[in-house]
Amino acid sequence: MAYNQFRYTVQLNMENRRCVVVGGGSVALRKTKSLLEAGAAVTVIAPEILPEIAALQSTFPALTLCRRDYETGDIRHAFLVIAATDNRNVNAAVVREAKENHCLLNVADDPDAGNFTVAGTYDNGSLHFSAATGGNPRLTHLLLEDLRQQYGDDMAVFAAFLDEQRETVKQRLPGPRARQEFWRNTLTNQLLQLVKQGRLQQAKENILDAVNRIGAEP
Repeated sequence: MAYNQFRYTVQLNMENRRCVVVGGGSVALRKTKSLLEAGAAVTVIAPEILPEIAALQSTFPALTLCRRDYETGDIRHAFLVIAATDNRNVNAAVVREAKENHCLLNVADDPDAGNFTVAGTYDNGSLHFSAATGGNPRLTHLLLEDLRQQYGDDMAVFAAFLDEQRETVKQRLPGPRARQEFWRNTLTNQLLQLVKQGRLQQAKENILDAVNRIGAEP
């Protein structure tokens, strides 16, 4: 079966979503940190929890630590669950309960046991790239590094600038078709090349000129 068969790529709004990470090691640390950074409310359950996970509480008050074994009922009402222990029996119990409660479930050491996997990501402000390679983390890392080098800080600044201008365009062009046509004619590959060449200001000025001309042309 092809890796991408039956897979659907999404970005979830995780603000205040209740998430449970079962496990307290390095994998749990990585998963917990990314969920907290996305705005989730995370409970970590494990008899032993890395100090680095506990230290996250100083920055993320939505983090709860339960230093004990996983128990049935721990993931009731959870939106998303991560099974990240090195104990197959515990992971299997988490899988059963998560499926019974229709949770989003990721199993760190057995992706097929869950119902979603997490792509590798590169984030820089308004710029977000994801890459998945069918279980080859090294290739994923290389692809993301290549994207980071191609689309660096200037492109992130440009993306944030476009977010701001999008609101102005939305006010001046109420119809979705008119907005689509505006951006299709205005935001071109030539503008992206300007940004990649270090001519960010010129690219921004071109966008501003086009926005200011809305409604001014006969």
